[in-house]
Amino acid sequence: MNWLPYQDTADWGSVPDWFGAVGSIVSVLIVYLGLRREIRARRTDELRGRATQARLVSAVAEIRGNSVLRVVVANESDAPVLDVTVLPLLVPPDDPEGTPTELAGAKQVRRIHGRESQELFVTVTAEHRLRAADAVLVDLTFTDHDGNRWRRSGAGQPEAVG
Repeated sequence: MNWLPYQDTADWGSVPDWFGAVGSIVSVLIVYLGLRREIRARRTDELRGRATQARLVSAVAEIRGNSVLRVVVANESDAPVLDVTVLPLLVPPDDPEGTPTELAGAKQVRRIHGRESQELFVTVTAEHRLRAADAVLVDLTFTDHDGNRWRRSGAGQPEAVG
């Protein structure tokens, strides 16, 4: 029965043809998604491998009096780290999730050899008076032996810079 005003001569094919076409499209989509997942996993593994040395570099701040901080930067890896920048930050006591404020200008160390630590004494700016209960965070930026630049804030994970 043809209810259209013109003659319908389109050949829509058979059910097996439709299954074949849909199956081809689905298989291409599955291969694409699998490749995308594999690329993402390899990229994550590569970044994890690059960050191995960066995870072994840390800094700890200790309050000495009301205007001096003792910052110890430790390199527990076997290779040296270069161009280390130390920036002490004060965590707001009323809002631990808030934005930390800078306590002093950034201090720099050219090189810390493997399995060594470097001790820095930082004088806090005049507008800040430290108390023993204050939480001090150290923002650390450095270059590993492969030339990768890293940033580590407090005890957090290192993040690639640039």
